[in-house]
Amino acid sequence: MTAADGPSTPARPGRVELTHVLPLDAERAFALVADVRTHPRWVPLSRGTFHGADGSPLHATAWKPGVGAEFTMVSGPFAPQGAPGFPDRMRITAWEPPGPGGQAGRATYLKLGPALLGEAGIVVVPLAAHHLPAATPREPVARCAVTWWEDVYLAGPLPRSMTAPLAARVLDLMIRLSLRRLDRIVARGL
Repeated sequence: MTAADGPSTPARPGRVELTHVLPLDAERAFALVADVRTHPRWVPLSRGTFHGADGSPLHATAWKPGVGAEFTMVSGPFAPQGAPGFPDRMRITAWEPPGPGGQAGRATYLKLGPALLGEAGIVVVPLAAHHLPAATPREPVARCAVTWWEDVYLAGPLPRSMTAPLAARVLDLMIRLSLRRLDRIVARGL
């Protein structure tokens, strides 16, 4: 992570929000971070399954992100290889790719259980291009700020006030690790 990264700044107990600058234009960054089909590449120990409107499984290439689309991310030590893990079923409730004139892109995901409830989101804000150091002084590089936030709690008998802070600690670590992996992928040219 870079010095431009924002600290974890919870608006309330249990909310995690991290901002990270990527050397990508906002459209490419949004495609990489908001489209959950790419998450297994950079979110550790995860895999995705995608659902049609009737709940039936869809191949990742047939599934399209957008409002109403549903998916399940499964996390665990052997989840990428297909082993059981921690399921996190979600529905996209907002999907606004970055627009012309510097409009930010936003995606919001409603957590449907069975273990986590709440919301998560991605906001991608274009930043002014900057110039690389002396090697290529005239070549501007696109940049954007990616904010990933989670406001979740554990489903079940315990109150949100007890489980949200615990979930936030785990998610803070997961987001930080994911953003580091994302940096490495971007540095290799996607």
